[in-house]
Amino acid sequence: MAIEKQIPQGGESVLRFEDVTFHYSENRPILQEATFVIRKGSKLTLMGQNGSGKSTLFSLITGERKVEEGRIIVGPNLHIAIAKQFIPHTQWSLTVREFLELPFKEKIYDIDKRAKKIFKAVELSVSLDFPIKQLSGGQKGRLLIAQALIQDPDILLLDEPTNNLDKAGIQLLTNFMKEYEKTVIVISHDEA
Repeated sequence: MAIEKQIPQGGESVLRFEDVTFHYSENRPILQEATFVIRKGSKLTLMGQNGSGKSTLFSLITGERKVEEGRIIVGPNLHIAIAKQFIPHTQWSLTVREFLELPFKEKIYDIDKRAKKIFKAVELSVSLDFPIKQLSGGQKGRLLIAQALIQDPDILLLDEPTNNLDKAGIQLLTNFMKEYEKTVIVISHDEA
């Protein structure tokens, strides 16, 4: 039985874990009766070694994995988008435009207009008709962030976004996050 915890006050809750337990196996606990609240507009970084469960936490938030006990509550009508660590090789044959359209269930008719605005924010300068397989590692990293941002999420999850970014890209991301008005959670295994 979990001990009742005081929920912090101040600001609208966008995400709440209530006594969440998740294990990969009996000997690999990731969360044990975890309770916490994330407030609107928060900027958080999850740091830890590889294999410590950071990406698993994201998969619980997005619903890709299910909790064993407890519950995860996302605020009503809030959209979550995630920028994963890499673009799967199976998607390298797509064009940039096709990749940006993947998260949407319906056709987005202003994708070019949205992309222009987002590309400016992440300083990505490529044609929407360009094949992903011809992008550099840094361009792919920026495209992953652009794909998440183009969804205009209320909660933005960035899974090790600095992996493929140079110093200028990391500084750009840092500045962007400071100005971004919505909630951002970043996974990092270092302080970069």
